[in-house]
Amino acid sequence: MFRLVGNIRTFAILAPGRSQALAVQRGNEAHAMNGSEQLGRWISNNPIIIIFATLLITLSAVHYAQQIEMQGLTTESMVGKDSALYQVYDHLYVQNFGTASIAVLIEAGDVAKPEVLRAMLTFSDKMKEAPDVLSVTSIADIVADTEKESSGIRAIPDQERIDEILSADNPILAAILPDRSHTMLSIELPVSLTESEQGELYQETRGQLQLASFPADTRLTVTGDPALMNSITAEMAESNGPILLLAAFLMIVALLITFNQVKWSLLPIPIVFLGVGWTFGAMGLLHIPFTMVSMSAFPVLIGIGIDYAIQFQNRINEEFTRTGQPQKAVIETVKHVTKPVIIALIITSIGFVSLLTSSIPMIRDFGLLCLIGLILCFLSALFVGVTILYIAVGKRLNYQPTDEHSTQDTNADDRGEVGPRGEGTIFERMLTEISGFCIERWQLVLALALLLSLAGIYSDTQVPVDTDFKNYVPQDLPPLIDYWHMSQTFGGTDSIQLLVQADDVTDPQVLEWMDEFSIYLKGSRDQILGYTSIASLTKEANQGTLPKDRTIIRMLIDALPANWRDIYLDGHNTAVIDLNVGQTITILGTEGSDRLMKEIEKDIAWNPPPAGVSVRMTGDAVVMTTVITALTKGRTEMTLFGLLLIFIVLLAIYRDLIKALLPVLPMLVVIGWMGGVMYISGMKYTPLTACLGALILGVGSEYAILMMERFYEELEKIGDPRKALSTATRAIGSALIASGLTTVFGFAALISSPFLITNNFGMVTVLAIVFALATTFTVFVVLIYRMELRRELVKNAIAGIFKAFRLIRPEES
Repeated sequence: MFRLVGNIRTFAILAPGRSQALAVQRGNEAHAMNGSEQLGRWISNNPIIIIFATLLITLSAVHYAQQIEMQGLTTESMVGKDSALYQVYDHLYVQNFGTASIAVLIEAGDVAKPEVLRAMLTFSDKMKEAPDVLSVTSIADIVADTEKESSGIRAIPDQERIDEILSADNPILAAILPDRSHTMLSIELPVSLTESEQGELYQETRGQLQLASFPADTRLTVTGDPALMNSITAEMAESNGPILLLAAFLMIVALLITFNQVKWSLLPIPIVFLGVGWTFGAMGLLHIPFTMVSMSAFPVLIGIGIDYAIQFQNRINEEFTRTGQPQKAVIETVKHVTKPVIIALIITSIGFVSLLTSSIPMIRDFGLLCLIGLILCFLSALFVGVTILYIAVGKRLNYQPTDEHSTQDTNADDRGEVGPRGEGTIFERMLTEISGFCIERWQLVLALALLLSLAGIYSDTQVPVDTDFKNYVPQDLPPLIDYWHMSQTFGGTDSIQLLVQADDVTDPQVLEWMDEFSIYLKGSRDQILGYTSIASLTKEANQGTLPKDRTIIRMLIDALPANWRDIYLDGHNTAVIDLNVGQTITILGTEGSDRLMKEIEKDIAWNPPPAGVSVRMTGDAVVMTTVITALTKGRTEMTLFGLLLIFIVLLAIYRDLIKALLPVLPMLVVIGWMGGVMYISGMKYTPLTACLGALILGVGSEYAILMMERFYEELEKIGDPRKALSTATRAIGSALIASGLTTVFGFAALISSPFLITNNFGMVTVLAIVFALATTFTVFVVLIYRMELRRELVKNAIAGIFKAFRLIRPEES
């Protein structure tokens, strides 16, 4: 199949003149045409084999699609496991200290009443028996355990004794009992649990709460990260189906409006959905997880993949009308359409290949899924779509051209021209007029496009970034509302962890540094509301002073509750300082959080620990902030890398600098325009819209390449650039508008998504596609006409630039 893009026997930087170029092109493409003709003949001769293979692949896809794994916005989906950031986070923090917590918010007139505490204790004891529960912390457990120490009986005492116990100066009590109307019961789970296992414990928690017999006026709310992620995952699964259905409906509307000049105008929809179905199967087979980002790959595939089906069907319709012979129409279509579509597929794929360089796993998964899906959508269009048209349309049509039509076409073929097409559709006439106007006013068009693009590129640097994943989900999601309520009641749950390692962290010197440094941070940084460490717990257990004797320190540590001690100490060589920053990470966003973390690193440098002690910052907030910062700052590099790859591949395919540059230049314009629109409209970048550059490269290059290929096909027949451009615009313009508007309508379905991250992506993508279409029939037609008209001048100018930068040897010019 790779023969279809031409045999690259030599690599020349500069193309010859037009006549020489056409001669070389004819010679080099002889084998490609041969291969594509044979492929077209094979497709028309083997419809049964193709249908059988389609059924087999589809059944396999249905089977493997059942194995798709759902994955929320976890650290594993955001951080590569081979990175140093992940090694510290996972191997040192998570495995030694990391836990997940299901929080039960309990509200009543007085949460410390005996009847409330008895129900709380019953529930706590039941949850401690559940599989995978590490510990349960509540005021009921504290009261019952304290009572057991004094009376020997673990039970809830009378109100007077309860008040006495709860009045003690206890940091744990202060954290979970802000007032007598609210308290929080925390169920600690291993962070290694899968989302499905966390979901089972979430359901067990809700069930046990109903059996615990709390007083009627007690309000119980199950929240926390596991509960929130469980709800988000369920909402993702429920919302995906309706979005795809809406996309299909809107695409039907678009095709009925723009593609009604052909028979079976809706056929591209089932063809592209077949390719998308195969992609679901590949997703399960290759264990690509279903995330907030990867779910958006399917509208992308529908939007881009449908263009392949439309291009094949549009050309088959044209060849049917011209010849009236189904098999010849298939052969001619495969011969003329397969090569440009494969080139467009390759270039589109390169846009997504740039995403594979991302350090973020879910972005790499998105890029990989798009690559696989595009190939499968192409195969669906080439084999299944063409076969269906050959069988169902071609044989039923049984069309024979009139003598007048046949004569006109034959004469046109003899002259190297195309037959008359009449006035054409409204879209063809409109596009012809627009392209003609732009060619006449080419200086104004290029100057305006360049000016807006440069302004947009600058504006793009001012577009803010939204990094809080809770802003990406439906804001009316009940678990999210409960989560915000808990955060407001308990002052937020954001935290930053300092990982302390030493030969013995229980050494008095080390504990003293940990305590003094924590006090310093709280006093000097307004964002740090509090801290907890093994040093602060030991100090609290010793009446507010740290012992100077290591033996006494270890005795005090051993006397601490194990479930509380193990959160801050692992053995004697690793400890954690937990810095409570309330809602700081949420409020400050990425840039503010990044500045805070850098300030803390400076504080560590100015207040270093004792010799032999290392301190590293880690935790969920640190990891997410670091990753999002890298993602959003690296989006420009990914886009430029993609552009460079596209240019290099086009240069290798065409061996013509003009042809290699033509699809790239309009993409730079679109990228600039999009940056300006995002800035003016107040949009924010998210992990998904950070992929926007790759998407623009993929979509924009496809339209440009298909237009360019048809232009040079017509130029070879006619010889006049202006007439060739006009003919190409009429011949392919309606198909490009049909695929473009269908893509726009498909992506518009994303705007209905309850997930704001997907909603934002849909809106941004719709604008990007509209801009890509607009540049194809304005900026691109101007560039292709002016460059081809002045091919020798452009060639020499480019040669001069390459000489100036010493990119080629003088003798090669």
